[in-house]
Amino acid sequence: MLFETGKAIIKPVSYPLLDELVNLLREYPDAFITLEGHTDSEGTEEDNLQLSKDRAASVRQYLIDKGIDATRISSTGYGESRPIDTNATEAGRSRNRRVEMRLKATEKFD
Repeated sequence: MLFETGKAIIKPVSYPLLDELVNLLREYPDAFITLEGHTDSEGTEEDNLQLSKDRAASVRQYLIDKGIDATRISSTGYGESRPIDTNATEAGRSRNRRVEMRLKATEKFD
């Protein structure tokens, strides 16, 4: 899930991916998800930390609005501290403006 500079609004092009995630979470009701927001290095560290939290919260709210229980979703923001690409180019900065999703599934054994 990628974002424009300075924005925490989910682009409609991302809805199909999020809807697949919703279906997966419905299929596995014991699964939990952690959402990790990230930014590029444009702006201040303080602003970027807040923006990364807002991005993760936007995705969290989308999942809740689709019926996923809020207790199954945690979210956090890392600001610009964990880039996956260079911040020296627009393409790299674009990749760094993202929310990563980590699923944790629990299995019950008899």
